[in-house]
Amino acid sequence: MKSNITLSLYNKIPVVLLALLNNVIEKLTGNIKFPTPPVSLAAMQTLADAYEQAIEDAQFGSQASKAARNALTLEVRAVLTKTGNYVRATANGDATILTTSGFEMSKIPEPVGLPATPENLKVLMGPLSGQTDVRWKRVHGAKSYQVLRSDANPDVAANWKVVTTTSKVRFVDSNLESFKPYWYAVSAIGFGGQGNPCAALQGRAA
Repeated sequence: MKSNITLSLYNKIPVVLLALLNNVIEKLTGNIKFPTPPVSLAAMQTLADAYEQAIEDAQFGSQASKAARNALTLEVRAVLTKTGNYVRATANGDATILTTSGFEMSKIPEPVGLPATPENLKVLMGPLSGQTDVRWKRVHGAKSYQVLRSDANPDVAANWKVVTTTSKVRFVDSNLESFKPYWYAVSAIGFGGQGNPCAALQGRAA
């Protein structure tokens, strides 16, 4: 996966934008990796100096001084965006080069793993005849759960079948034979796929 820089400029207050602009100027000065920025470093420095003064003037100044600061804020964002796009194109995803640009690096998303195995499985008699009440503990990152049931030897894989997939952490199974033993197991499903089922637990229908 290629690396990248972040250009989240619209959520940054003026003093943070100024700090970023100054950092970019410093890092690009004499940087042979980025020889031809679209806005000259001299022009960026002039803008940074004017922006610093505008921020100071607007702190306790008039509406006009605040308007001047806001106008320069738009200009600074435009310059940083143009320069950032140049940096991206020039570095072509090379993290070693990108880190010398003065821009913030984007976070590399971590791979989403399989959800954990559900815990604290309980199989209770259901509220009505022929029902079981199956419950388990919620798994972090799980979007749904698959409930499996076996009405015979639980050690034989062929005896298991999927009875439901639910987003809840409880399932009332119906149309069962009263007092007959049933085995249940639950697995969690997340963005990374389906995790391992928990250990089977026996219960009886009401």
